[in-house]
Amino acid sequence: MLGAKTHELLSRGALLPLWRLQRVARGSRRAAALHYFDGLRFRRRAAGWGAEQRRAWVLERLRFAVRRAASETDYYAELFQSAGFNPLSDFGFEEFAQLPVLERDDVRRAGFGLVSQAVPRSLLRKDATGGSTGAPTEVWLGPEEAGWRESAIEYALERVGVPAGAATAFFWGHHLDPLARESLLERYHDFEANVRWFDCFRLSSEVLEGYHKEFERWRPACIIAYAGALAALAEHLTACGLRPNYPRRALVTGAEKLWPEHREVVERTFGRPVHERYGSRDVGPMGFQFEPGRTHDFEVDWSNVVLEPETPERDSGILVTKLHADAMPLIRYRIGDLAHFPDGSRPGHPAFVLHEVLGRDLDRIWLPDGCWLNPLQLPHMLKDYPVREFFIIQRRDYSVELCIVPREGFGEESRGAILTAASANLPNIDVSLVLVESVPRTKSNKWRPVVSEVVPGGR
Repeated sequence: MLGAKTHELLSRGALLPLWRLQRVARGSRRAAALHYFDGLRFRRRAAGWGAEQRRAWVLERLRFAVRRAASETDYYAELFQSAGFNPLSDFGFEEFAQLPVLERDDVRRAGFGLVSQAVPRSLLRKDATGGSTGAPTEVWLGPEEAGWRESAIEYALERVGVPAGAATAFFWGHHLDPLARESLLERYHDFEANVRWFDCFRLSSEVLEGYHKEFERWRPACIIAYAGALAALAEHLTACGLRPNYPRRALVTGAEKLWPEHREVVERTFGRPVHERYGSRDVGPMGFQFEPGRTHDFEVDWSNVVLEPETPERDSGILVTKLHADAMPLIRYRIGDLAHFPDGSRPGHPAFVLHEVLGRDLDRIWLPDGCWLNPLQLPHMLKDYPVREFFIIQRRDYSVELCIVPREGFGEESRGAILTAASANLPNIDVSLVLVESVPRTKSNKWRPVVSEVVPGGR
């Protein structure tokens, strides 16, 4: 087996450049490869731009994206006409904010009416959400969007000291199930990219111990992981009194929300800050925490997506517009997540920073008066008690069942204190507490801490 430094030099200096060259040479993959290079070049060149220069560029690109959608898709041609919106006008962000919000149900109903007539069917690539909140939403990618997505991932890792070819462990799962990566082509590409896959779906003390030993031998530069799986590894190492000598450069979490108690145990165990990234299957990468030791703000990938608040409130739903969606434009698309936006953020206007991604729009506990409890308050409320994990079910009558996976030392005193704190934060709501052995995961193995059956305002 190659040494870590030798493998990285081989991947960066020869294998990956040759792989990219053959992609450019192949007609079916050339367009996506060229857009990948375009995306990398632009992000590097625009890294030092100020807010006004970014806003001016985004507005011009937004006009292009809207006009392309109007001319190439039946859905947007009809929508703009019915809304009385002229896409050929030099509209500004305020006019853009008047366009209707695109819902997931709209995407499902529209089908190929949302797909560009200008992109050959042979170049379309289908993707879909994990369906964790219902039926999966199918989206279609063209070469331009695929290239810009790929370069977004590489650019972010490059900025935190993990260039392509650096030894990277994916503590992952979902459709990229490590146990299914058996084809010769897949194994060769993993070798040339210098990556290895570790299944985060089927964990136990024995599995975590095996992963730890392999990480110790390999010493990857970076671990990219589900937040919950990385926290489980950190807790296992702490319980065993082990101090890891990996990763050498960075820890990155994605796929699910990095909760404060997960961040705390991971950073304490590995001795380095965790970079949380924000993205989705239907949109791709959207934000990244580049300096978690200084701030937990997400820097938005503004050259690829516009993120705007749905309302002027500080905590608001996120609306997304893709700027390079050549196959299936999504304009003012409700992604289904909540964020803490900077002061002064307004609908229609791009946000270049998100102070916090709060979680799914559905992951709120609703109060009878129409107010709601921020899901980030829940782990904070439980952090002083022997609780391993939790989830909350809210019924249609607003009652709440708090399901706790206890740690050693959890007793009646803990139960009573948690119920008292929960009841104080949820006035006029019946709160109960039950102990469970594990928390359920979604189809894509993600932890949803809150599931509410309440439909506020009949939404």
